[in-house]
Amino acid sequence: MKANNKIFIRTDTRAQVGIGTLIIFIAMVLVAAVAAAVLIQTSGVLQQKAQTTGMETVQEVASNIEVTQIIGVRNATTPGNDLEQLELTMKVMAGADAIDVGQFVAAMQNKSARIELIEYANGTEEISSAEFYVVELRDEDGSFDPNDETNTVINSGDLITLVFKPGAEMDFPTREPVRIEIKPEFGTSIIREFNTPSSYGVETNVVLYP
Repeated sequence: MKANNKIFIRTDTRAQVGIGTLIIFIAMVLVAAVAAAVLIQTSGVLQQKAQTTGMETVQEVASNIEVTQIIGVRNATTPGNDLEQLELTMKVMAGADAIDVGQFVAAMQNKSARIELIEYANGTEEISSAEFYVVELRDEDGSFDPNDETNTVINSGDLITLVFKPGAEMDFPTREPVRIEIKPEFGTSIIREFNTPSSYGVETNVVLYP
Protein backbone atom coordinates (compact mmCIF):
# COMPACT_ATOMS: atom_id res chain seq x y z
CA MET A 1 0.00 0.00 0.00
CA LYS A 2 1.45 3.30 -1.13
CA ALA A 3 1.79 6.07 1.46
CA ASN A 4 0.07 9.37 0.73
CA ASN A 5 2.87 11.96 0.99
CA LYS A 6 1.57 15.55 1.11
CA ILE A 7 3.62 18.74 1.31
CA PHE A 8 2.14 21.54 3.44
CA ILE A 9 3.38 25.17 2.91
CA ARG A 10 2.83 27.37 5.91
CA THR A 11 2.17 31.02 5.08
CA ASP A 12 3.39 33.27 7.93
CA THR A 13 3.76 37.01 7.05
CA ARG A 14 4.37 38.37 10.53
CA ALA A 15 8.12 38.82 9.94
CA GLN A 16 7.50 40.87 6.79
CA VAL A 17 5.08 43.14 8.65
CA GLY A 18 7.70 43.70 11.37
CA ILE A 19 10.38 44.74 8.86
CA GLY A 20 8.00 47.20 7.19
CA THR A 21 7.16 48.78 10.53
CA LEU A 22 10.87 49.10 11.33
CA ILE A 23 11.55 50.83 8.00
CA ILE A 24 8.70 53.29 8.57
CA PHE A 25 9.95 53.97 12.12
CA ILE A 26 13.51 54.64 10.88
CA ALA A 27 12.16 56.96 8.18
CA MET A 28 10.15 58.90 10.76
CA VAL A 29 13.22 59.23 13.00
CA LEU A 30 15.29 60.54 10.08
CA VAL A 31 12.60 63.06 9.10
CA ALA A 32 12.33 64.22 12.72
CA ALA A 33 16.11 64.57 12.98
CA VAL A 34 16.28 66.66 9.79
CA ALA A 35 13.40 68.86 10.97
CA ALA A 36 15.04 69.32 14.37
CA ALA A 37 18.35 70.30 12.74
CA VAL A 38 16.59 72.88 10.57
CA LEU A 39 14.75 74.31 13.57
CA ILE A 40 17.92 74.49 15.66
CA GLN A 41 19.82 76.21 12.86
CA THR A 42 16.98 78.65 12.24
CA SER A 43 16.64 79.48 15.94
CA GLY A 44 20.40 80.08 16.15
CA VAL A 45 20.34 82.48 13.21
CA LEU A 46 17.31 84.32 14.62
CA GLN A 47 18.94 84.61 18.03
CA GLN A 48 22.11 86.07 16.52
CA LYS A 49 20.11 88.56 14.45
CA ALA A 50 18.04 89.51 17.50
CA GLN A 51 21.17 90.16 19.57
CA THR A 52 22.74 92.23 16.79
CA THR A 53 19.55 94.21 16.28
CA GLY A 54 19.22 94.78 20.02
CA MET A 55 22.77 96.09 20.33
CA GLU A 56 22.33 98.40 17.33
CA THR A 57 19.01 99.65 18.72
CA VAL A 58 20.59 100.44 22.09
CA GLN A 59 23.37 102.33 20.28
CA GLU A 60 20.92 104.34 18.24
CA VAL A 61 18.49 105.10 21.06
CA ALA A 62 21.00 105.90 23.77
CA SER A 63 22.01 109.52 24.17
CA ASN A 64 25.81 109.45 24.29
CA ILE A 65 26.67 113.13 24.51
CA GLU A 66 25.73 115.86 26.94
CA VAL A 67 26.05 119.54 26.06
CA THR A 68 26.75 121.30 29.35
CA GLN A 69 27.11 124.90 28.17
CA ILE A 70 26.90 127.12 25.10
CA ILE A 71 28.84 130.38 25.02
CA GLY A 72 28.55 133.06 22.37
CA VAL A 73 31.77 134.99 21.73
CA ARG A 74 31.58 138.56 20.44
CA ASN A 75 34.25 140.53 18.65
CA ALA A 76 35.45 143.02 21.24
CA THR A 77 36.63 145.50 18.60
CA THR A 78 33.38 145.61 16.66
CA PRO A 79 30.21 146.94 18.31
CA GLY A 80 26.89 145.32 17.58
CA ASN A 81 24.92 142.20 18.32
CA ASP A 82 26.64 139.69 16.06
CA LEU A 83 28.43 136.70 17.59
CA GLU A 84 31.77 135.78 16.10
CA GLN A 85 31.58 132.15 17.21
CA LEU A 86 29.64 129.68 19.34
CA GLU A 87 31.41 127.39 21.79
CA LEU A 88 29.65 124.20 22.92
CA THR A 89 31.17 122.45 25.92
CA MET A 90 30.29 118.76 25.94
CA LYS A 91 31.17 115.42 27.49
CA VAL A 92 30.44 111.74 27.02
CA MET A 93 27.52 110.41 29.05
CA ALA A 94 28.30 107.97 31.87
CA GLY A 95 28.50 104.40 30.59
CA ALA A 96 28.51 105.42 26.93
CA ASP A 97 30.97 104.05 24.40
CA ALA A 98 33.79 106.09 22.92
CA ILE A 99 32.70 108.66 20.33
CA ASP A 100 34.53 109.81 17.22
CA VAL A 101 34.18 113.59 17.10
CA GLY A 102 35.52 113.61 13.55
CA GLN A 103 32.30 111.89 12.41
CA PHE A 104 30.03 114.59 13.82
CA VAL A 105 27.53 116.25 11.50
CA ALA A 106 26.09 119.48 12.87
CA ALA A 107 23.66 122.18 11.84
CA MET A 108 22.78 125.63 13.16
CA GLN A 109 19.76 127.70 12.23
CA ASN A 110 17.65 130.68 13.19
CA LYS A 111 14.74 132.44 11.50
CA SER A 112 16.76 133.72 8.59
CA ALA A 113 19.47 131.12 7.83
CA ARG A 114 20.66 127.56 8.27
CA ILE A 115 24.26 126.37 8.18
CA GLU A 116 25.35 122.76 7.76
CA LEU A 117 28.62 122.00 9.57
CA ILE A 118 29.82 118.76 8.04
CA GLU A 119 33.61 119.00 8.09
CA TYR A 120 35.99 118.58 11.00
CA ALA A 121 38.97 120.95 10.89
CA ASN A 122 42.12 120.08 12.80
CA GLY A 123 43.15 123.73 12.98
CA THR A 124 41.66 126.82 14.58
CA GLU A 125 42.59 129.43 12.01
CA GLU A 126 40.52 130.59 9.03
CA ILE A 127 37.91 127.83 9.01
CA SER A 128 34.88 128.12 6.75
CA SER A 129 31.28 128.35 7.90
CA ALA A 130 30.82 124.69 6.91
CA GLU A 131 33.58 123.55 9.29
CA PHE A 132 33.98 123.20 13.02
CA TYR A 133 36.98 122.56 15.23
CA VAL A 134 37.44 121.15 18.72
CA VAL A 135 39.33 122.46 21.73
CA GLU A 136 40.49 119.86 24.23
CA LEU A 137 39.67 120.71 27.85
CA ARG A 138 40.30 117.38 29.58
CA ASP A 139 41.68 114.12 28.22
CA GLU A 140 43.33 111.89 30.81
CA ASP A 141 44.11 108.94 28.54
CA GLY A 142 45.30 110.85 25.47
CA SER A 143 42.56 109.45 23.22
CA PHE A 144 41.95 112.81 21.57
CA ASP A 145 44.33 115.06 19.66
CA PRO A 146 42.75 118.24 18.19
CA ASN A 147 45.63 118.55 15.69
CA ASP A 148 45.32 115.02 14.31
CA GLU A 149 42.29 114.15 12.15
CA THR A 150 42.91 110.42 12.70
CA ASN A 151 42.85 110.69 16.51
CA THR A 152 39.49 112.30 17.30
CA VAL A 153 37.97 109.90 19.83
CA ILE A 154 36.58 111.00 23.19
CA ASN A 155 35.44 108.70 25.97
CA SER A 156 34.11 108.82 29.50
CA GLY A 157 35.76 111.58 31.52
CA ASP A 158 36.85 113.65 28.53
CA LEU A 159 35.68 117.25 28.15
CA ILE A 160 35.85 119.21 24.90
CA THR A 161 34.55 122.41 23.32
CA LEU A 162 33.03 122.37 19.85
CA VAL A 163 33.57 125.69 18.08
CA PHE A 164 31.35 127.01 15.28
CA LYS A 165 32.17 130.15 13.28
CA PRO A 166 29.08 131.14 11.28
CA GLY A 167 30.78 134.19 9.77
CA ALA A 168 28.67 136.50 7.67
CA GLU A 169 26.19 133.77 6.73
CA MET A 170 24.20 134.06 9.97
CA ASP A 171 23.35 136.99 12.20
CA PHE A 172 22.33 136.81 15.85
CA PRO A 173 19.97 139.67 16.64
CA THR A 174 18.50 140.00 20.12
CA ARG A 175 15.59 137.79 21.17
CA GLU A 176 16.21 135.45 18.26
CA PRO A 177 15.52 131.69 18.61
CA VAL A 178 18.51 129.53 17.63
CA ARG A 179 18.58 125.76 17.11
CA ILE A 180 21.72 123.61 17.11
CA GLU A 181 21.73 119.96 16.05
CA ILE A 182 24.61 117.53 16.50
CA LYS A 183 24.42 114.05 14.98
CA PRO A 184 27.11 111.62 16.17
CA GLU A 185 28.05 108.45 14.29
CA PHE A 186 25.94 106.40 16.71
CA GLY A 187 23.19 107.48 19.06
CA THR A 188 20.43 110.03 18.91
CA SER A 189 20.88 113.56 17.67
CA ILE A 190 21.61 116.20 20.28
CA ILE A 191 19.34 119.24 19.88
CA ARG A 192 19.72 122.45 21.86
CA GLU A 193 17.42 125.45 21.45
CA PHE A 194 17.88 128.85 23.04
CA ASN A 195 17.07 132.51 22.53
CA THR A 196 19.65 135.22 22.14
CA PRO A 197 19.58 137.71 25.03
CA SER A 198 17.42 140.82 25.03
CA SER A 199 20.61 142.88 25.26
CA TYR A 200 24.23 141.93 24.70
CA GLY A 201 25.57 144.68 26.95
CA VAL A 202 29.35 145.01 27.08
CA GLU A 203 30.21 141.37 27.73
CA THR A 204 32.52 139.64 25.28
CA ASN A 205 31.38 136.12 26.28
CA VAL A 206 27.63 135.63 26.50
CA VAL A 207 26.09 132.55 28.13
CA LEU A 208 23.40 131.24 25.82
CA TYR A 209 22.72 127.84 27.43
CA PRO A 210 21.72 126.84 30.04
